[in-house]
Amino acid sequence: MKKVFQKLVAKFLIPLIAFSLILWYNENTFAAVKDESENNNSFSTANSISCGDLIRGYIWQQINPSQDKDYFKIYFNAGKTVVINFINAHPKVDYNIYLYNSSQQLITSSTNPTGKNEFISYSVLSSGYYYILVSSSYGYSGSAYYSLQVLKSIYTNSNSTNINYNRAGARSYALKYAISPNPKYADFSNYGGDCTNFASQVLFEGGGLAQIASSTSGIESDTNYWFYKTSTNRSTSWTGAEEFRRHWGNSNGFGKKRAYQIKILPVWYAVEKFKTEVYDFLKEGDIVQHVNAYSSTYGRDASYHSQIVHDKKYQNGIYDILYAQHSVSSEGFYSNGSLYDYLVNSRLNNPDENKRIGWIILYKISSN
Repeated sequence: MKKVFQKLVAKFLIPLIAFSLILWYNENTFAAVKDESENNNSFSTANSISCGDLIRGYIWQQINPSQDKDYFKIYFNAGKTVVINFINAHPKVDYNIYLYNSSQQLITSSTNPTGKNEFISYSVLSSGYYYILVSSSYGYSGSAYYSLQVLKSIYTNSNSTNINYNRAGARSYALKYAISPNPKYADFSNYGGDCTNFASQVLFEGGGLAQIASSTSGIESDTNYWFYKTSTNRSTSWTGAEEFRRHWGNSNGFGKKRAYQIKILPVWYAVEKFKTEVYDFLKEGDIVQHVNAYSSTYGRDASYHSQIVHDKKYQNGIYDILYAQHSVSSEGFYSNGSLYDYLVNSRLNNPDENKRIGWIILYKISSN
């Protein structure tokens, strides 16, 4: 009987535990900044990476750059949508990226012209290891490394439609308290920023969405909760940008997903496709967050700023989103900012590489 049990354990339980650990590892490992490691010129020698890892790599071959191929191996779960952001730092190199399934069959690719970035969005059909190939059809890196990052992206939560969300009320609240904060709430401008505190107020006070309070008498760090009682009795998801993301959206697959729908895009791609990807997606009362490619606090990509959409406009052939915000430093408190200009001037032209190569999250709070 003992031997039979041992055989059953060996045949069924051990493989199940091993598979569960693979899932846990790929969903829970901390992301990091990683340098591409040679020799990774084939599927069998591909560098293993995880969602959120910021990869820095080079095409070294100067005489024949097509001979240097960088392969990366990553685990995807079925039902997820992933986005691959490739930043080309060299204006004279023609990089291309390719996505292969576990059978090493080509699924899709991005082959923009010389000097351009690359972008792939893919809805995963089956769980398993996938491969990303980076190659150059013209030119080599020299001292300018490329950046590669994969995040879990868009989702729709049909169980969280928030159909009673008052978009008009959210808009009115955002405009009323953008410049002069509501004295009912503490101002956290001198404590890391008041932007997410303001966004939470808009959803609750203006939009009428319910708080989810815990029994704690202090600061609640569990992001399943979202509430404000006093400055010292609140949830971190009320005031912290990344914690807000883990309540209303998700952070690489982890989150309460309380918003109806979110979309995560590289900043450069959001600018290039602003009308179809940003303008057409957002409505008044929705939230925009800005994400660094890497955070020393979280060890991976992280949200750092929140804005509230209050209007959309089309003027002189230009589509734009108007936002309100509370912020720190030179950005200040705004009631009528241009999201397009913000993406171009504060992100793409920023000397901070983290912001230039980072992401934005678009929160469609309700289905209405």
